[in-house]
Amino acid sequence: MIPEGKYVDVADSFRFHYYDEGEGDVVVFLHGSGTGASGHTNFKNNFSALRDAGFRVILPDLPGYGFSSKPDDVIYSLDYFNEKIIQFLDLLGINKFSLIGNSLGGALSIGLGLKYSDRVQKLILMAPGGIEERKAYDSMPGIKKLLTDFLGGDMDQSKIEGLLELFPFDASIVNEEMIQERMQILPLMNTQVMATMDIPNMENDLHLLNQPTLAFWGVNDQFIPVSGAMKIGNGCPNAQVMLFSQCGHWVMIEREKIFNEACINFLLS
Repeated sequence: MIPEGKYVDVADSFRFHYYDEGEGDVVVFLHGSGTGASGHTNFKNNFSALRDAGFRVILPDLPGYGFSSKPDDVIYSLDYFNEKIIQFLDLLGINKFSLIGNSLGGALSIGLGLKYSDRVQKLILMAPGGIEERKAYDSMPGIKKLLTDFLGGDMDQSKIEGLLELFPFDASIVNEEMIQERMQILPLMNTQVMATMDIPNMENDLHLLNQPTLAFWGVNDQFIPVSGAMKIGNGCPNAQVMLFSQCGHWVMIEREKIFNEACINFLLS
């Protein structure tokens, strides 16, 4: 079961659920989208590794996900997500921070890096969204199944299991614990977040990301086109890109040890 962390209220009676552990330079984790997604389900082992390496790690559930609020009367745009994230960090008194974001969280990290360049120190992106037109994402097998199953209603455990099998290259890593954590969150979700999600294509702004940037991509990703890795490499002026063969959309899980070590070394450099 997913352990509950702390709660804090920001503007508009929005309640964030989050974990805040360790001491040192601040690293904020921003998780991806999907049925039953949360900060814990995406990053539980990476979060603890960075905490133990001497960082203060902040792991929120994004708006619409996990144990955080899920308003059904807003448009889940990049600006909405990031406005709430900044309100949250301001309330915690955090001015300077680095970001680790995967998928949706990667897109939000790019947006934050562009808008708050004076606050975002380093960026770690794991198969980020936000650098293709929407039709490119909608054509991916994983996104097709996610939208069809969840927005179609009647989501159940068999559909959760079928969706989770598309995330890694080797589906055998999907275990009962992963499934039950997603099932724990599923009843809390509504369709608004995925039905209204509006993330722009920021490819043409990548040259404005001056922060040191580290990107990870699995070449067998079925959710975010791997062609985005070259867009990061070509577009960002200060980027490193790591590609992994026989790896899907979960580099932080499928290549956990390498991912954690690379993140720690990059943040310490």
